[in-house]
Amino acid sequence: MRYFYKAAWSVVGGINLTKDAQLIELYKSERCRFVLTRAPDSLLAEIDRASAIARLMLKSFFVRQAMADFPAAVEAEIEEIKAERTKKVGEQVVLVVEANGKIDAAIKDPVREYEGFIITFDAVDKQAVRRDHRSEIEAMKLAVAFESAAPSQFALLSDGTYLTNEAGKLIYSISFSGSAVPSVSSSLSAEGTERISVRYGLLKRANDMESVQRLFSEMADFGVDRLKAFLSGWAALEIVIAKSFKAYEQAFLSPLTNAGQPTLRERFLDRLKGVMKDKYRLTDKFVAVAAVLFPDVPDNEVEEDFEKFSQLKKLRDSILHGEDFLEKDLPVHELAALLRKYVLAHVETPNPALNADAATSRAPVS
Repeated sequence: MRYFYKAAWSVVGGINLTKDAQLIELYKSERCRFVLTRAPDSLLAEIDRASAIARLMLKSFFVRQAMADFPAAVEAEIEEIKAERTKKVGEQVVLVVEANGKIDAAIKDPVREYEGFIITFDAVDKQAVRRDHRSEIEAMKLAVAFESAAPSQFALLSDGTYLTNEAGKLIYSISFSGSAVPSVSSSLSAEGTERISVRYGLLKRANDMESVQRLFSEMADFGVDRLKAFLSGWAALEIVIAKSFKAYEQAFLSPLTNAGQPTLRERFLDRLKGVMKDKYRLTDKFVAVAAVLFPDVPDNEVEEDFEKFSQLKKLRDSILHGEDFLEKDLPVHELAALLRKYVLAHVETPNPALNADAATSRAPVS
């Protein structure tokens, strides 16, 4: 049986669409599609119906009264859902994912069948479907968020899964379980759309970015407390620097061999790397990574990055050691900006000796 998974997030801060741009396709494959839109209702019609059915069944359960015209009640409930979403979104742009695939589903009784759809219960593991597409979603969130110097956040609006049978009829599997920050946006240009698409491809090809994407997704979840956002963002930045250092250590040290007696110098460096293998501090690794990724940047700019990194590390260490801090003062935006700069530099570096999957030219990161 085929499943369809759809989800939507309002993009808080960072980017927006021009007034005349209703929908921009960022990426499309047989497996999934991502779009930015001002008008998500038509894209979310099927999962809105699933939500409406679930809400009505809960209402029916609590008032102990069956509805005479259930399909009509569903349509009325859908209008309420759309109105609620419109109020939440306001002037923000919406990121929508449409995904699909094959899945084993168990259609159980009781089943209700109407002219346009079938209702069943717990026919599919919806969490498994979400997990199956999590990596793609996290990569796209990062690609979109990093289009702006102050990375965007994402507020979940809707998500849902539905099935189709061999006849093409929609099947809604119902499952029941218990379960204001200022921002500035700028219009997304055609060039920005292209950069997001290219960035998404680079992130998907980068084998070492999945944990970073997951942590950034946690950091960028609109409404998450600032402490969790800060710790998730720091963990992502630490991983970027540690992984980058493994790739760039040789490039950082190699100029030392470009002089007389290169064989002896190489032997010395091999010994140095062996001795220092487990002794480099994280700040040492940051210095090496920054020097390799930004060879032509003025010293004062790289030094400023080093100071920011050192201050963020000192703050993270003090939090873990139980020292007092004010959550509202945690520099989440500054951390996100530094993370953006070094992730983009890592995946977009044009030097094939450092990054075989890199684009032919680096997109600006500032």
